Amino acid sequence: MNSLFLIAQNTTSLSKDEQVLDNKLSLLKTEILNNAEKDKLPIYTTTFSTLKPLIENSTLYKTFQKMPKGALLHSHSGGITNAEWLIHKAAAYENCYVFTDTNQQKHPFGQLMIFKENEVPNGFIKLKDFLKNDSNAKEKLLQLLTLKRNNLSEYIDYWVEFEKRFQRIGSLLTYRPIFKEYYQEAFQELIKDHVQHVEIRYIFGQLFDDERQDYPIETAVFDLKKIEKEIQKTHPEFTVKIIYTSLKFLDKTIVEKELEKAYQLKKKYPDFITGFDLVADEASGNSVAYFNPLWKNMKNLEKKYRVKLPLYLHAGESCSIHNHNISEIPLANNRRIGHALNLIYFPKLMEQVKQKQNLIEVSPISNQTLGYVSDLRNHPARVLLANNVNISINSDDPGVFGYDGLSYDFWMAFMNWDLTVKDLKKLIFNSIEFSSLNTSEKQKAKLHLQKEWNAFVKNSIQ
Repeated sequence: MNSLFLIAQNTTSLSKDEQVLDNKLSLLKTEILNNAEKDKLPIYTTTFSTLKPLIENSTLYKTFQKMPKGALLHSHSGGITNAEWLIHKAAAYENCYVFTDTNQQKHPFGQLMIFKENEVPNGFIKLKDFLKNDSNAKEKLLQLLTLKRNNLSEYIDYWVEFEKRFQRIGSLLTYRPIFKEYYQEAFQELIKDHVQHVEIRYIFGQLFDDERQDYPIETAVFDLKKIEKEIQKTHPEFTVKIIYTSLKFLDKTIVEKELEKAYQLKKKYPDFITGFDLVADEASGNSVAYFNPLWKNMKNLEKKYRVKLPLYLHAGESCSIHNHNISEIPLANNRRIGHALNLIYFPKLMEQVKQKQNLIEVSPISNQTLGYVSDLRNHPARVLLANNVNISINSDDPGVFGYDGLSYDFWMAFMNWDLTVKDLKKLIFNSIEFSSLNTSEKQKAKLHLQKEWNAFVKNSIQ
């Protein structure tokens, strides 16, 4: 008798060892749920920040830490590195100051900036002194740099608070010495968590240091490539790509100039600058369609610079059926879609996305923390998976959400979405298949990932 409920089949096959691992992970999940029931912990309706200690103590998490994860395809400059590390590192700089004046609004309280000693504005004190004078100062600052959702029913204007976190460190991260250490740390955190490739939505700004205030924007590319090269001496498999990113709330004339800059950098660094995106709160920014003249002009820019620059647009980071950004994406030139939470409300479009082989970049913890999906069992990704739409697991802005790596997101997805090893394998290998690596790089990355996956499976069942 045919079932009335048809779920698209994941065609990934499993070896005998993978089947053993599948059973082991299932038992680990059951153990977590049984213990939660004994402790009267409503695990499915508890926030990530509350669950974090339980996650870290679980054998499932420790297993996922060892699991090769392929690529992190959705991450942002300013949100990729552990905030506690940043506080510690910034405090080592004598010229780093923190804004502590509650009586003026020029800067958000807790903003970190670099100044010459004779040019420090009112309201700023040395970060080192701020931390030394109050035993709770570090924890207070950490709360200002991270966004945690303590319970699922609290009301917070999440995007206002979210953007304040970036404002507080934005200037600091343009100080070239800290910029270089920040991304060095970010890449090491990913390597430790068995991520072999990362693609960063990077908003270009002007770097400065004690010698020069106006480095050209390509200085960031030079520094990032140098960091990548240095890391490859010990981890030759690790690779980095940059998706040039601007802001949705800007006027199209400004974004037009940003798009042209992206093509210029793509021309100069064809295998490092790999795409273009626009980011910001979809509830308040311009629509994707607002920028249609720019998307239509991309063919002229291709001819002018003799390079192609794919789009990797954020769209559908919304729970509303009235938000049509997802339907306005020029799919012919778009490779992946960031978030796409409301794609499931547009079934014909969902089928088009599937046919066009666009991958959806899903970030479970981000979606919960920003208030889009409280109970992750109801995450739209489950509908996408059931309809065989390609997705990958991402962390979005882990530094802002109080963690690092990708293992936490895999834990949350596995516990909430009834995933199997077959699903995990597909998600992980998707991340390399839909990356912006060139053909030869992708082939090498796949071979490395397969080797690491086989070793992981074997070691996990011993």
